[in-house]
Amino acid sequence: MRSNAYTRFCRRLMLRLVEKLQLEDISKKHMLEKANIKMTYKEYISTAIVTSLLSFITSLVISIMLYLMNPFPLSFLVAIILPILIPFFTSAYFIIKPTSMIKKREKEIDRLLPYVTNFVSTMASAGLSPAEIFKTLSRVDIYGEIKEESKKIAKEIYIMGVDMITALKHAIEVSPSRKFKEFLQGIVGTIQSGSDLNAYFENKVKEYMVDDLASRKKSLENLAVLAETFIITVIAFPLFLVIVISIMSFTSGGAGIPFSFLFVLSLIILPLAYVGYYVLMKGVWVEP
Repeated sequence: MRSNAYTRFCRRLMLRLVEKLQLEDISKKHMLEKANIKMTYKEYISTAIVTSLLSFITSLVISIMLYLMNPFPLSFLVAIILPILIPFFTSAYFIIKPTSMIKKREKEIDRLLPYVTNFVSTMASAGLSPAEIFKTLSRVDIYGEIKEESKKIAKEIYIMGVDMITALKHAIEVSPSRKFKEFLQGIVGTIQSGSDLNAYFENKVKEYMVDDLASRKKSLENLAVLAETFIITVIAFPLFLVIVISIMSFTSGGAGIPFSFLFVLSLIILPLAYVGYYVLMKGVWVEP
């Protein structure tokens, strides 16, 4: 998410209100930087306010039109609920988005860090300076969010003229990943103490590879447990239940459980169970 004509318009529209309320501070600025949302907090909160207001007005107009076209009690209920729910979910989206993006970026950085560290160690062994290493990383697309973090460091060094240590300290402040912060802090400490940077990178490669292997092993074990419970609860049990209900319905002369229950089971309960297991597996699975 980045600044555009709409967000800048929202900022100009709501600037006085936002400044009067004094909503901006350093922690919120860092939160947006960690989420890689490329706009000021004033612009972001202004966009949230204007978008929520627009969603309220739009939903209110639509609700009134629907009620006038179909003046029934249900239409009246919708006309009341819709202008409340839509602005609420719109506001919730803007509130939750930074935190959600931070968690997503942290997960990707932690996943890629062992392989990036190996790449960094190789470049350091070839004689490249830390500044050159981060400049190279900022051009490698496969490293995703670490590429974005490296781009910030390279920009400060090569465009803004900031020294290496200061650029790394700035990156530590706004990085969403605790492990990446520790990695950068280790580089700062190694440079300041005059220690061997190559040895530091080699040790980190070993440490992160061991952690990655343990994480993947744990992920596979959790997936195995989920697979077993999935087979029992979502495949075997429903089949057994359908057979039992069918037999009971025939043997009791139609006085058993109605077939409408089977439709509810097939069209609502089971699909929800599949979605639930999919979400669980996505949360447990460590991407290659």
